[in-house]
Amino acid sequence: MNEEERKALFAGVVGVVRGSSALAAQDIEFYKSLDKSVADAATGLTDDIVSMINSVLASVDEHCEPLEDDKESFINSWNDISNVLDNLFEKSDRSLDILSKRVNSAGDASNNMQFLDKFGGMDDSQRTKTEKPQLKFVTPVDNSESHPFIPLLKEKPHALKPLEECLVITPAEEDMPEHYNHPYEYEIDHQEYNENILQKRDPIPSRDWEETEAMWVDNTETLNQMIKEIKPFSELAIDLEHHDYRSYYGIVCLMQISTREKDYLIDTIALRDELHVLNDIFTDPMVTKVLHGAFMDIIWLQRDLGLYIVSLFDTYHASRAMGLPRHSLAFLLEKYAHFKTSKKYQLADWRIRPLSKAMNAYAKADTHFLLNIFDQMRNQLVESNKLSGVLAESRNVAKRRFEYSKYRPKKFSPVVYSPIENQYPWKSLMFKYNIPMDKEELTKELYNWRDLIARRDDESPRYVMPNQIIASLVAYTPTDAVGVVSVTNIVTDYVRSNSKVIANLIKNCLMKMKEQGKNVVSEPVPSATAEEDEYDVINKISVSQIQSIKNNFNTLVSGIVTSQSSPKCNSEELKASNFFGKLHDNDTVIKYTSDASSGKEEIPAAMIEERGADYKHKLHLLEEIDLEVPVIHPTPLPIEEPVATKTPTTETVETIPEPVPQEDLDEIIVLKKVKRDHSSSKKSKGSAPEESLPEIVDYTKATKVLSSNNNNKKKGRNNKRKFDPFSAIQEGPQAMKKRKAGTRGKNMSFKR
Repeated sequence: MNEEERKALFAGVVGVVRGSSALAAQDIEFYKSLDKSVADAATGLTDDIVSMINSVLASVDEHCEPLEDDKESFINSWNDISNVLDNLFEKSDRSLDILSKRVNSAGDASNNMQFLDKFGGMDDSQRTKTEKPQLKFVTPVDNSESHPFIPLLKEKPHALKPLEECLVITPAEEDMPEHYNHPYEYEIDHQEYNENILQKRDPIPSRDWEETEAMWVDNTETLNQMIKEIKPFSELAIDLEHHDYRSYYGIVCLMQISTREKDYLIDTIALRDELHVLNDIFTDPMVTKVLHGAFMDIIWLQRDLGLYIVSLFDTYHASRAMGLPRHSLAFLLEKYAHFKTSKKYQLADWRIRPLSKAMNAYAKADTHFLLNIFDQMRNQLVESNKLSGVLAESRNVAKRRFEYSKYRPKKFSPVVYSPIENQYPWKSLMFKYNIPMDKEELTKELYNWRDLIARRDDESPRYVMPNQIIASLVAYTPTDAVGVVSVTNIVTDYVRSNSKVIANLIKNCLMKMKEQGKNVVSEPVPSATAEEDEYDVINKISVSQIQSIKNNFNTLVSGIVTSQSSPKCNSEELKASNFFGKLHDNDTVIKYTSDASSGKEEIPAAMIEERGADYKHKLHLLEEIDLEVPVIHPTPLPIEEPVATKTPTTETVETIPEPVPQEDLDEIIVLKKVKRDHSSSKKSKGSAPEESLPEIVDYTKATKVLSSNNNNKKKGRNNKRKFDPFSAIQEGPQAMKKRKAGTRGKNMSFKR
């Protein structure tokens, strides 16, 4: 097809599309009902189009059912055809983009096919059968937190301070418990970066993705070979893969290292106690270590492997300094390396051995292109004069240290990381699930039990008992094993096997809370003879505080007069007290008056005593007064009298009652609805026929316009709801919904 034919065909297609769109916007059925010729033409055209579509479908598939002329069946059949056409258009669009290199190159597309389509994966049953690698560690995992975290360094290469000075424990301060300092903190601050990083250089392209294959390192021989190969390079790309679902603190399962020539995948589970030799390269200030988002990688390296990094370059902080719209590694790979990766393996179980082909490709992709990305970002930072700020942020990341939760700082510090940052971690759980404060003790007990079991078996707390189960147990408080198991639909193995223990824990905690509720008023402060389980004095006060209180008390007692008290005191309690020994030795009391000329007046103590005795005597007389209960006599009912009206001459005229006519018992009475004007009858009743009397207004009994009662009546009439902008702030979080009581002992079967 030449250019002229293509243009003519395109113009014809455009005309057909425009005409069909214009017809679809009109009500064809309405015009067909008005004019028979229009109806015949539309029907004939519809038949021709349907026959053409059927011929096209028959050429594609001989066994395809033809479309019917019926409107409903035609619409249903056409929906299937439109879906197929949409898929074809999307595939065509994708192919055109690849050919025009708008999205990715052809090599990139083939890599995506390798990365996504060749993933075999593992089902849940295979994951549960994975043996815990912690059981084979030479040095067992210690979760007791009996001491601060001790650095795992055996030697300190490239040191400015010797290792002995770094392994000295720092005593506790006001906001910082005792701890060991970062062993390479001084070197990170005072050793300079390699000069190559400060200059703008041409980016070195990464090696072809398909031509390179990562080297697997899982023994001492391959480890020594890798160290020998990476030593000549001045830049290294490093990344880690971590697993924390079946371990309390977590396990570093894989380390990726890439140079300009080769990629390495290191089995950190098999070489857990052998990788400390990498400190010779990782702490060399002349070797730039490139990582992305290294704030947790630094913690994992020193916690599990005893590795530290000097001369770090974090591409995450570089992307922030450059003002990029996103800061993830996937975005940097798309922008600088034209490589599209997937993060669906980020939370995969990296403990499994051997790794699948897709997981190997994912691990390799994290560091394969990172050095080329570093080259491009370094040049842009040098041009914009922002490199020094990125290096300062990278230094701060490298100085982060790991610390156990028991020895975490009392105030938050970005340099120290602990698994549990909050001092009261169960309170965040209560806030998240709207648990009332009166159940804080129960939430705390369940949280501590879960933490204890997780530490003992080296499991993550969420694997032992997720937060949802804790919230359900606190809400429904089951006190038997069956209730604990049936509190939620999903129950972990630990909850099922310890259901009786959890039920007894809840029961004992509820009894304890009930006893504490009874003794809140009677015993607000625990006595010195209280039992240890009710009030633990050791956890409330330290030995130094006890010594300080004792010294203050001895100082106070030494100043108190131990001799006899003053005999002048009126109160027997004051006479027996040592605290008021010299306050009443004088026999006079000074009285100050408001008149400045009179000055002060001395009143003898005898007069004060006489006044006190007189006051007591009057109080005694008031106590002896007998109060009589008044007798209430019933008031007689008033007798009705004829109403009298006043005339203008102030003479009273008595009204004579009219005779009552006798009722005829044989008379038929018909009831009729009559509209009565009560207001007119009230006005006419008792009024004079000739002239109405002037109305006298009593203003003392009239309602006040500005009174509060009148305003309340007006408010009551207006029932319209008004908008309150502070209602959302004043109202608290909604309580948890009540769980529907399930039917126990009922068997049910489900069909797929």
